[in-house]
Amino acid sequence: AANSVGSDVVFAVRIRDGAGMSRKVRKALSNMRLRSVNEGVFLRYDESTRKMLHLVEPFVAYGIPSKSLVTDLIRQRGHGKIDGKRVPLTDNTIIEKALGDETGIICVEDLVHEVYSVGDGFGAASAFLWPFRLTASRSKFQKEKLNQKDGGRD
Repeated sequence: AANSVGSDVVFAVRIRDGAGMSRKVRKALSNMRLRSVNEGVFLRYDESTRKMLHLVEPFVAYGIPSKSLVTDLIRQRGHGKIDGKRVPLTDNTIIEKALGDETGIICVEDLVHEVYSVGDGFGAASAFLWPFRLTASRSKFQKEKLNQKDGGRD
C-alpha cells in the first residue's frame, strides 16, 4: 500500500473525552463512529481517513491490527447492528441474515477476513459492526490505591 501506515485498514480507539474540542473535530469523531471514550472501530485507511485521523489525533490512538486482534475483537466483543439495535454476535445466522445476500458474508470467519483484507464488502461489514466497547486501561482507584506498596507510594 502506498501510504504512511503501510496497511489498508487501521483500528482506531478514542482515548480522551470531548473537553475543549472544536465542532469540526467532534463531527470527524462522529463520522468515524467514535462517540465515547474507549470505543474502537475498524477504518479503511485512505486519503480522507488519513486527514480525519490527523485532525482528531489528540483524541484517538490508532494502528495496524493483526489478524488475531481482528479475530479476538469480533469473537469476544463483536456486536452487530440489526434494525438500529446492538445485537451480540452469538450465532452465524445473525451475520448471514444481515450481510449474506448483499456481500456473501455468512459467518464470523468471513467477517474477520473481509475486515482484515479490506475486500469489496468492507463498507457493509464495517457499518454492520457496532463500535467495540473496550475496557479502560486502569481506573483512578487502581492507579492510586493498588500501586501503594507497604503503605508508601512506589
